[in-house]
Amino acid sequence: MTARNHAGRYMRTKFGSYSRNEKGLATWVKVLIGVMIVGTISIVAILGTVSWFIWSAAKELADPAKVRATVDTIAKFEDPLPTGWKFTMALPLGPMSVAILSNDKADINVTLLKMPSGGKDMTTDMVVGEYSEKGLPTVPNPTGAATKPSSPISIQNKGKLTVAGEDMAYAVGLSKNAGPKFSQFIGCVMPKSGQSAVIVQGQCTKSEEYPLEETKTLLKAIKSF
Repeated sequence: MTARNHAGRYMRTKFGSYSRNEKGLATWVKVLIGVMIVGTISIVAILGTVSWFIWSAAKELADPAKVRATVDTIAKFEDPLPTGWKFTMALPLGPMSVAILSNDKADINVTLLKMPSGGKDMTTDMVVGEYSEKGLPTVPNPTGAATKPSSPISIQNKGKLTVAGEDMAYAVGLSKNAGPKFSQFIGCVMPKSGQSAVIVQGQCTKSEEYPLEETKTLLKAIKSF
């Protein structure tokens, strides 16, 4: 039996057959995306825990040169960034990297997360759809405020962008959580150069209309992944 057949038998045993659910998404692909989402939520929670230390007792961890070096492992931006944007924090986490950029004037936090993808059967549309259904926690801030629970997104519009020559699927909408609503952007790129996915999560907590043009301006500053 070939290695490929062994792999196929393993996947059928582990995740069931390759039959697709009512939305046309293979069950095992949904499992992989679910793992990605859990990983994202865990990482944002970690950032919420360590952000106070980064901005107080361990400010050296937010050294601009180190932050930029980590950001470059996710996406290479033009220097300087577009007006109003700045790097807030970045952490290398083994096979994954996470970075947060902010625009205080527009009140936007954008999280970039690079992680292994699920292979060719996973698409950017699948990832954006699943993230929208499962939701994400709010991005932590350097004041040490607690990370809010994740919430699904009520999608207002969705589309495609070309970012650094790569296709990005995205959706914009409002959180469905109880209490104050905040607008969100969720995008995904799977660069042709490797087996990775870059998740882009934008949040604006003071407006129910997400400032999409500001985020597009930031994304246009990405030169490569």
